[in-house]
Amino acid sequence: MPGGRQIAGRDLHAALATAVPERGDIAALRAAVAPDDAFGSYEEFAAACPPERIGLSPGSHAAVFAPLFGEFE
Repeated sequence: MPGGRQIAGRDLHAALATAVPERGDIAALRAAVAPDDAFGSYEEFAAACPPERIGLSPGSHAAVFAPLFGEFE
């Protein structure tokens, strides 16, 4: 999304670290996404780091990360 809001990897790390009750695998997220990586959409992030890669169900993955991108279910 050119010129749009970018979410940094460090913000995604923080979201997972504070997610309750399902935390997922923060080490796997850090391995997949560097702190300075940036994503313009939830879909772009989910393609780079799918739910199963970090031990979350698809619904939990969306609940933790989609709100950062302004997407709500």
